[in-house]
Amino acid sequence: MAPLRQLEVSPEAGVFAALPAFVTLVIVILFYSCCKGSSKSKNQRVRKENETLLDQNEKQDLQKKNETLEIEKQTAQAEKQDLQKKNETLEIEKQTAQAANEELQQEQGSSKSKNQRVRKEKEDLQEENEKKALQKENERLGSENERLGKEKQDLQKKNDTLEIEKQTAQADLKELRQKTNTVGYVFDREWKLITEHRVKVTPDPDTASPSLTVSEDGSLVRFTGKRSEEWPSVVGREGFTSGRCYWEVEVGEKGYWVLGVSTHPHEKSIPEKPEEGYWLVRLVKGKTCTAVSQSGDQIVQLEKICKVWGVYLDHEGGRLSFYNAETRFHIHTFEGSFPGQVYPIFSPGSYDKGPLIIQGVQHT
Repeated sequence: MAPLRQLEVSPEAGVFAALPAFVTLVIVILFYSCCKGSSKSKNQRVRKENETLLDQNEKQDLQKKNETLEIEKQTAQAEKQDLQKKNETLEIEKQTAQAANEELQQEQGSSKSKNQRVRKEKEDLQEENEKKALQKENERLGSENERLGKEKQDLQKKNDTLEIEKQTAQADLKELRQKTNTVGYVFDREWKLITEHRVKVTPDPDTASPSLTVSEDGSLVRFTGKRSEEWPSVVGREGFTSGRCYWEVEVGEKGYWVLGVSTHPHEKSIPEKPEEGYWLVRLVKGKTCTAVSQSGDQIVQLEKICKVWGVYLDHEGGRLSFYNAETRFHIHTFEGSFPGQVYPIFSPGSYDKGPLIIQGVQHT
């Protein structure tokens, strides 16, 4: 085992050990106070050094910031000078542009005035040309009117001459017909104009009197009932409101019949004395032929027995004419006007069984 090391005791410790405890306490307090005062002084010195160092750092930072601000100030002043120069340049350019604009406006005003003057000169020239053209046109029209007036006078003279020649020719023709006994004869040209309007006329069985029989093809109308004083009738399917129409009816040797047109499509018999809406030719006892209408009855003289009758309707012209279709002689004409639609009407009478034969359709 190693020998125990002897503790070394400092002289101060020996002193303290030799003094009484109270003295020791006083000394300790004094020593502490001295140490504390020395530490406080040292701390104050350190604090002052730190404050001095901090002031120096802040001063350096402020100096750097001032230097930076000075540089920025100089830069801003330089930029300001550049902007002033640019503004001066822009002002000069603005003044130059204003001067150019004023000059342009002056030029435009001058050009506008010139254009107005040119436009007015053009309009005046155009108006003068139009006046000259109108004057020439009026002169031409005046000459044309004089020429037309002269031609009109010449044509009037020719028309007067032709009218006189026509009247002379008609008088000569009338005299010729009287001498040759051909009054009422229709010449080829006129007959062709009439017959070119031929239409197909078919009796409508639905409108026929119960005492009549209509053939299946509509070409025959026959009395098949008991004898009476009435005129049983049937009208055509076709009604006419305009134009010209021609059809033929063969009556043969029949002694009783009625032909013509009517505005009464639903009447199944013809009155003995019809009123409005009938234009008829009627044969009684094979010898008395009468034209019947609301205007009254008129005896029609027949030169010879007419077996085939031609009926010609001119609706607009207000004429209904009857012809001998075999000899082309005109027999009678109703003149007036037809109110609305008219229908061909047929009656074979009630005294004989002979049929009426409507030409233009085939029949058996």
